[in-house]
Amino acid sequence: MVLIVKKVPFMELKPRGLAMEKAFAFTPDIEVLPSHVPLPGMGYLPVNAFVIKAEDPVLVDTGTGRDSDDFMKTLRMVVDPQDLKWVWITHDDSDHTGSIQKIMEAAPKARLAANALAVMRMNATWPVPMDRVYWLNHGDSISVGDRKLTAIRPPLFDNPTTIGIYDDKSDVFFSADCFGAIIPTLAQDADALKEDELAQGMISWASGDCPWVHAIPPDVFARQLDTLRQLAPKGILSAHLPPASEMTAKLLATLALVPATKPFIAPNQAVLAQMLTQTQS
Repeated sequence: MVLIVKKVPFMELKPRGLAMEKAFAFTPDIEVLPSHVPLPGMGYLPVNAFVIKAEDPVLVDTGTGRDSDDFMKTLRMVVDPQDLKWVWITHDDSDHTGSIQKIMEAAPKARLAANALAVMRMNATWPVPMDRVYWLNHGDSISVGDRKLTAIRPPLFDNPTTIGIYDDKSDVFFSADCFGAIIPTLAQDADALKEDELAQGMISWASGDCPWVHAIPPDVFARQLDTLRQLAPKGILSAHLPPASEMTAKLLATLALVPATKPFIAPNQAVLAQMLTQTQS
């Protein structure tokens, strides 16, 4: 897959970083903390974190460092950090751990749930309070009072520490980077996107974020999707897709196409030169 840079307005080519948006409810007990990255000539990449309003409240991921102040403000509109009991990091990429240190300082009652390797890598950049850590592997669960959260590795991931979350009360799967998409317009509901735009955005993202998928025979990868097919969650909450309700079968069918598509080709210096020329015109 070759990236084509479209002619776009001057302001869209300026580096603007991330934009934090207003939190909204996906279900009565799950709040989405959305932001996005503008991708000049391509569209937008959603960057979401989530709050599970369980008996023991849970924050899933902590946004990026660049929007950390806004992230903390948005979080406080949804839950008092003092009330958080868990902070679950799906993996240690910077767009999931940007406010982790601030969160752990603001939420003294919270434990940090994450894969052991993710914790050790985070400890290289800030002193993780190891006495507050809870290490998780695929298949492990924690009780948060009124529900059980189970660590499930999604079928696509770009980081070996990735653990998604299945919430057995809401029947929602928090899928980390899996099911992400580059989308042409911002939305609070994946179903609001045109079907072809959603499929193309998902395939582009999956191919670029997880290039190893092209080395897997399509039939083998299709079997990798069976865990989620059998689980059949009512909701999919991806870090990089608008929330998706009752769309699991459609999203899995789109992912099944990825191994047979042309691999994503990242933009090269010629594309950068073209973009810079547009900013000067």
